[in-house]
Amino acid sequence: MLLYCLLVMVMLGISDGLRGVFLPVFEGKFLLTHLQSSLIIMASYAGNLLFLTFGGRVLDRVPRKGFLTGITLIWMAALVLYVLTSSYWVLVVGMVCSLGASTMLSSALNITAPMFFMQTAMMVNLFNFAQGVGLVTVQNLGGRTAGQPSDPAFSGWHWWNLGLVIAGILSLVLLAVIRFPAHKPDAEAPAKTGGLLKNPAAPFLLVLFGTYYIAEHGLENWMVTYGSQTLGMTAERAALYLSLFYGGITAGRLLFAPLVQKLGELRSMAVFTVAGTLLYVAGILLGRGGIVLLCLSGLAFSILYPTLVVTVSLYYPASQNGAAFGFIAGIATLFDVVFNLGFGALADAVGFSRAILILPASIVVFCVTFLMMQRRCRPLKGGA
Repeated sequence: MLLYCLLVMVMLGISDGLRGVFLPVFEGKFLLTHLQSSLIIMASYAGNLLFLTFGGRVLDRVPRKGFLTGITLIWMAALVLYVLTSSYWVLVVGMVCSLGASTMLSSALNITAPMFFMQTAMMVNLFNFAQGVGLVTVQNLGGRTAGQPSDPAFSGWHWWNLGLVIAGILSLVLLAVIRFPAHKPDAEAPAKTGGLLKNPAAPFLLVLFGTYYIAEHGLENWMVTYGSQTLGMTAERAALYLSLFYGGITAGRLLFAPLVQKLGELRSMAVFTVAGTLLYVAGILLGRGGIVLLCLSGLAFSILYPTLVVTVSLYYPASQNGAAFGFIAGIATLFDVVFNLGFGALADAVGFSRAILILPASIVVFCVTFLMMQRRCRPLKGGA
């Protein structure tokens, strides 16, 4: 099971990273405006909304092995479309399935972890470390390809996705031989979702997921374009700095996983949230001079998302974990959708140097919201 999880998370990290790295290539290939580019990104988060909202409910009702298989097949089908076509609209539609299925698959693995592993917080951070390895790999190697003229670079897009299809086949072979513990799906869980928002922690969790998505995904998707168009960097250099940020996230998940297990989810979140906010905000406000601080903030960001996923389970009964996470993370994806729909138009109107300030504002809101939730909401179990 561990080998399967690590392989899946690496390939999902590569899949997620390709979008941001190749965004300038798409702009050159299809002669896109920033608004048209933002539609590509928005489509991926619309996919997240659909898959998390409905997939989370299904996850509690069906056997986990069958669920993981089905989501993997949907993800692979979208990649096959990328390999076989060179169409802007196929790219937009494909993002709904490839990124939505990718997010649902990685989330399902995190939710399934307690079925196989005792030290859940540490293992979830280890899985996300593997995802970071894939992300940093594509940002480094893919960034070099993205610096080429549009046609050779677009061929690179095809080859990367073909490699992921092959990896997906291998993951299905591994999944087929894994014996899952006996698990009785909760057929009534979907009926309970109407009460999910009644939980006092729900509004805080919605804002936490939403603002985190903007802060991390905004950097992932727009850093290469921002660095090359505003900070005076080449696309390759901007991709390198982006990879250093995610390199910090990747290394931090491996280094800090035992610390998170020792301190507990909520204490760990408090420490790393404050540190990450200070470094991230300073890094963006200082422009090119703060790029080192921005890269270092990746270390603090490292445990935030995987630990936040586990934190949801602290406030909901076990029978509602899948539905609660899917519902909250899915609805919070609207933050991503609205941000990416408006960011391209905003950058065209006021310039990247001003539009990018949305990112530090988002992480400040994240920090304040978490500290408020910690004071006002008592978890149902553990996670001190």
